[in-house]
Amino acid sequence: MAVIVQPKTPFPLVPVDAPHTTADLKYYTETDEVPYYRLYEDPNLPQTNVVYKDVKKNIYDLRPLVEAGGVNPTDVQVTGFQFLPKEVAETQMKEEDWDDEEKIRSVYYEEVDQLLKKVTGATRTIIFDHTIRKKERPGHETPDTPQSRKPVTQVHIDQTPASGRKRVLRHGAEDGERLLRGRAQLINIWRPLRGPVLDAPLAVADARTLKDSHLVHSRLIYPPGTPEGETFQIKYSDKHQWYYVSEMQPDEALLLKCWDNSEDGGARTPHTGFVDDKYKGQEIELPRQSIEVRVLVFHEVEE
Repeated sequence: MAVIVQPKTPFPLVPVDAPHTTADLKYYTETDEVPYYRLYEDPNLPQTNVVYKDVKKNIYDLRPLVEAGGVNPTDVQVTGFQFLPKEVAETQMKEEDWDDEEKIRSVYYEEVDQLLKKVTGATRTIIFDHTIRKKERPGHETPDTPQSRKPVTQVHIDQTPASGRKRVLRHGAEDGERLLRGRAQLINIWRPLRGPVLDAPLAVADARTLKDSHLVHSRLIYPPGTPEGETFQIKYSDKHQWYYVSEMQPDEALLLKCWDNSEDGGARTPHTGFVDDKYKGQEIELPRQSIEVRVLVFHEVEE
């Protein structure tokens, strides 16, 4: 299988006067408490103790760079995210297929496995779960629950070094320790279920603008009986550079790296859904629906 080779990645990705939109991004506000988010409802407990602050940011549109055969400057190993155009990310799945869990696992998971091996050169992947998120029309919102997930609108990274390693040991089972002796990464692949996405696109920050001092460990609490996870909340820095791809369609996708077992932690990308100021207050005919598949990606070593 031929591996896709990306061109050299510039810094910054685009000039400061390049096309962009603006939006309020929700960043973590420091408190004395360990942050947590509860993924189930309990009438006696708050869902989260995290306090966020809105920061107005420019979010640069990468669409002009990749249209009509233009150069795609993103690289999941450098910027922490990578845009996959139709010629790379086209899927057999139709809009109605996303309601079929069996088809997602049998057809789409196989596509994801082959796609990530082609893009990253990996020798093995383990797909361990997926989440479908559906935004609702204003006035018709329902709570975010495990059965009805909504777009996440806070800046975050899905994994920490501890939780990434635990994922490998849990899902790699008897192969876990061996897999950790090679290169191990956790990469999400995000895709719209229909398009174009207007009301809640996904914003991604260039990993090269992130420092360890911006990261705050946060508990992710699942229903009783499921082990806790851990994510990173993100403290604001004016160095963060934000990007998105406007009007994404179902045959396009984004890769998001959340964890890497390399010594320096690899290129991890903060990300968030956001309300594009261009569409704020407007009635959108097709509210965002998307799927993210979480994948452990390995470059195994011979032993």
